[in-house]
Amino acid sequence: MRAFAAAALCLAGCGGGPEPVSGVVTLDGTPVEGAAVTFAPEAGDGGGVGGSYGRTGPDGRYTLKTVVGDRPGAARGKHRVTVSKTTADPANPDGRVREAIPARYTTPGALTVDVPAGGTTAADLVLTTR
Repeated sequence: MRAFAAAALCLAGCGGGPEPVSGVVTLDGTPVEGAAVTFAPEAGDGGGVGGSYGRTGPDGRYTLKTVVGDRPGAARGKHRVTVSKTTADPANPDGRVREAIPARYTTPGALTVDVPAGGTTAADLVLTTR
């Protein structure tokens, strides 16, 4: 009986599936359209869920999906977050692009988000150029 109770508790709170996650990306107070958002669990593979990704819409809002299985959400726990948006660079006629997001946000480290049990609709990413 104890083993059954422990197993039931673990199923309810150990690892589990992805939690729904969404938020808004702003740069200096302006919503960022067309940015790629990635969440990488700090705890290895996030309990088997893995990393997650999303793309911002015109209002800067993104909703995450898992990289593995393309399921809605992200693993519970702390994540390293990156944001990137490339645009055509008119100074380069050969078609090169430039990054529109400050470099500190395009590599893991500057942004972290803790995904709670039950998920969140307020994983807002407030970026600044300074």
